[in-house]
Amino acid sequence: MRTILKKISLLLLFALSAKYLQAQEASVHNPREGFNLGVSAGTWFPTGNNKILGNSIMGGLIIDLKVKKTSVSLVFDMIVNASKTDTLFIKHNNEIVKRTNYFAGQLGFDVDYELYAKNDFAFQVGSGIGYGSISYYNPNKDIDVNKGSLFVSPGLSAKYYVGHRSHFKFRLQYYVANYKLKDNVSTNFQGNYITTKLIYAW
Repeated sequence: MRTILKKISLLLLFALSAKYLQAQEASVHNPREGFNLGVSAGTWFPTGNNKILGNSIMGGLIIDLKVKKTSVSLVFDMIVNASKTDTLFIKHNNEIVKRTNYFAGQLGFDVDYELYAKNDFAFQVGSGIGYGSISYYNPNKDIDVNKGSLFVSPGLSAKYYVGHRSHFKFRLQYYVANYKLKDNVSTNFQGNYITTKLIYAW
C-alpha cells in the first residue's frame, strides 16, 4: 500500500510540476510586445505640383502597441520648412499674398504586420489613415489660410532592437492627400508626397 501511495504521490507531484511549468511558460510575457512611446525625425518629398513646397523637416511623437506580429500606432507629425521655399502665392480676401514659408501637422493611425523577423531585426509592411492640415498664411490668430485633407499612407518599415523593448525604426510611406486650395489664383499645391522617418521607441 505504501508503495502504491508513493507512486501515486510521485505521479501527482510530477503532474503538478508539469502543470506549474506549463502555466509559467504561458504567463511569460514577450518583452517586445506591449506599448511603446517614440520620437521621430525625417523629411517629406512632394511628388506633384506641390514640389514647390520643398523637402521639409518633420518631427513627431508615436504611441505604438505590438501584439504578436501586428503593430498599431497613433502618430503625430509636425512639418516645418526650415530651408527657403520658392515664392508661394496665396489668395486672401481680394489680394494675393506672397509667402516663402508654411507650417503643417498631421495625425494618423497606422497598422503594420511583421513579415520577417530574425534576432534583433524585423521587417514590416502596413498602411495608415489620418488627417493633415497645411497653414499657408497665418500672420495672426484671426487669419489662417489653410487646407485640410484626409490621407491614406501605405508604407514599409525596418526595425532594429537595441534592448528588450527599445528599438530604432526606419519608415518609408507614400501619402495620398489633397492640399490644393480651392481657388484658382493661389499656387497649385496638388500632389501626393513621400515621407522618410527615423524613429526611436522605448
